[in-house]
Amino acid sequence: MLQLQLNRVDYCQVGTTNHKCMKLMPSLQKELQKVVVGDSSGVVQLFTIKQKEPVNIFKTLPSKRITRIELAGKLNDVYDRIFVSSLSTVTGYSKKGKQFFNFETNMTEPIKSLGVAGDNLCIGGSYVYNSYKNSQETAYYLSPDKINDIMCLPLTGPDSKMVPILACNDRTIRVLDDSIVLYETEVAGPPSTLSLHNKNGGLSGKEIVYGTSDGKVGLLEMNQEEPLPKWELANDRRMGGVSCLDSYDITNDGILDLLVGREDGTVEVYGYDSMDNPELRFTYNGTEGVTSIQGGCIGTLGHDEIVVSTYNGWIFGLTTESFNRELDAIPATLTIDKDSSAKMNKLKSELDRLQSQVVKMRNTYQSTLNNPKALSQLKSFQINHRFELNRDDASYTLSIEAEVPIDNVLLQCDVPIDLLDSEKNSCVVSYSECDENDGNFVLVTYRCQANTTRLDIKIRTIEGQYGLLQAYVTSRIQPKNCLVKQYVIKPLSLHQRIHMIDEKRPTNKLKLSGNFSLAEIHSWLNYSIPEMPEKVPVENEIKFYFINTFLGTQLEINYKQNEAVFKSENVSTISILKDVLSKKATDKKVVLNIDLDTTPESTIFTLKCVHPMIDYHMLLAKKVHLIDALKELAVNENSTNFLTAEYQEILENAERYKEEYKRSPSHLERLYGMITDLYIDKFKFTGQNVKNRVNLLVEKMDNYSLDELIKFFHNT
Repeated sequence: MLQLQLNRVDYCQVGTTNHKCMKLMPSLQKELQKVVVGDSSGVVQLFTIKQKEPVNIFKTLPSKRITRIELAGKLNDVYDRIFVSSLSTVTGYSKKGKQFFNFETNMTEPIKSLGVAGDNLCIGGSYVYNSYKNSQETAYYLSPDKINDIMCLPLTGPDSKMVPILACNDRTIRVLDDSIVLYETEVAGPPSTLSLHNKNGGLSGKEIVYGTSDGKVGLLEMNQEEPLPKWELANDRRMGGVSCLDSYDITNDGILDLLVGREDGTVEVYGYDSMDNPELRFTYNGTEGVTSIQGGCIGTLGHDEIVVSTYNGWIFGLTTESFNRELDAIPATLTIDKDSSAKMNKLKSELDRLQSQVVKMRNTYQSTLNNPKALSQLKSFQINHRFELNRDDASYTLSIEAEVPIDNVLLQCDVPIDLLDSEKNSCVVSYSECDENDGNFVLVTYRCQANTTRLDIKIRTIEGQYGLLQAYVTSRIQPKNCLVKQYVIKPLSLHQRIHMIDEKRPTNKLKLSGNFSLAEIHSWLNYSIPEMPEKVPVENEIKFYFINTFLGTQLEINYKQNEAVFKSENVSTISILKDVLSKKATDKKVVLNIDLDTTPESTIFTLKCVHPMIDYHMLLAKKVHLIDALKELAVNENSTNFLTAEYQEILENAERYKEEYKRSPSHLERLYGMITDLYIDKFKFTGQNVKNRVNLLVEKMDNYSLDELIKFFHNT
């Protein structure tokens, strides 16, 4: 299998960029491609690279933040027209910078997604989709959940109909026919970006590649009546979410490769085997979130490269050109070519200019300190932040990326949470004592190394413990200032939305009835469960399914005006919902009628769901505790042949076991805690207080046996 060797070349830095705000213009074979990019200051610029330096062809004045850039053109012609969206406006530029199109849409939401097909525009806000033909509205659709991306299938002829495809946050890709959903399909995670397979939709012209916010990539063929899944890549390496995709033959084997850009700065190249299944060929681990990725040739003719834009505005290439020249012998003097010498002189003069400018501005600032009427103005900075639940390990990832270096991040939380080690986190962590009586359970400071602009923190929550997590982000710029971001930890914080459940499981049923509106019960559920749509769905009766990412138990929700029904095999889930919704109803002075129906078999089923995890982590902990003793024996005996096969296997995989145990050091304690909650909640609904028997339950778990545990639950 061919492995790539690519080298990074930095070209320039613009302002902070949004997703898909950088494109490569098409060119002739013997010409370098040009780069068009739009940033948060509203500047759109088209430039070419000459002698590794950018040369502007056109550059607009600062305006409103650029949210998307797309290239388009006439059918079967070169796509060399630039379409730019900002707020509710779409503007078109020619390749020479002449504005030929300016359209103020009637959208009330800012434009976040843009698709262009011939004289058709597909525009998406947070929830609203509009299409326009010759600047006249032709379709409107209100999505039940957030729209993350939009694309259009290629037009096959001048009279062919546009087929828009929406990537929605409810783990669904929807295909529209004007204002009607033709069909929808569930994917493995919330789809964050869409791209045409092989740039043209593959052989059928209907193949799309999608990336999800939890790092998965898949291929679908969007047929007339239903989609055909081709393949899906799992995120086994736990990389960041997918932010952008492209296709380009970077391996030069005649087959377009798949280029993947991720939120954590990772760039990946996938080739295809003889069965058209993707194979990883190259990985680049960056430190800044990738916002756009394109394959082309912009630096040196004959050397293909992957051009990348980052959140901080860096435009760089991963090129096939080699810069390492081996010397047979080190000469007494090294000669520097004219280009390198000119570049060094230019950098020196620029450094001198910047240093003198800093001195001048510092003197100006110092002189104003003596003026009693002078006011010191803090320089604000932007951050890109996400707080998302990972289904693979049932933990949250808090990602913070700033446009300036971060000095420290202070985390404060009013409920208990666990902070886990992250491989990409090189910060110094300091824990401060907290007074839990004041509602302050966590106070932790992450001190960043110099020039750190991105920080990832892994967090584990406890269901039933809900509150507010606050992040205080302090920059290194002077005078120092701080941004505060707040993240809600919901009562059922480990639940994630799904589209199908196993209806054969034994369930407990909670029915709430009272004088409440559909909007009220929806807002209560939005307060309680993650991934509930912010807006009330248009249906009169609504159904949602969820899964507990830690235990694997399910939750079914049916609600309408004046009535809500909840079903789950986990009685603790039902108990949490009952307590939270009762409190919300009391706050609104709504009288609730509560009808509860528990099933004894559901508790046994839940214990059996937890059993494999307890068994595995008990065995893992046992192996880790044996490693040091086994290593000492092996050193003293100079051989491991006298050990049993089981102990030899532990020694051979010692590092892997330690690493896995390090990722989840308190896994067993969490499982024991959930079993304890299950025990208390099971008998709470029958009117029994069994807290005085919790110590006996702990003894049973210390000498764990599933059969004995089930007997203990039944005999209480």
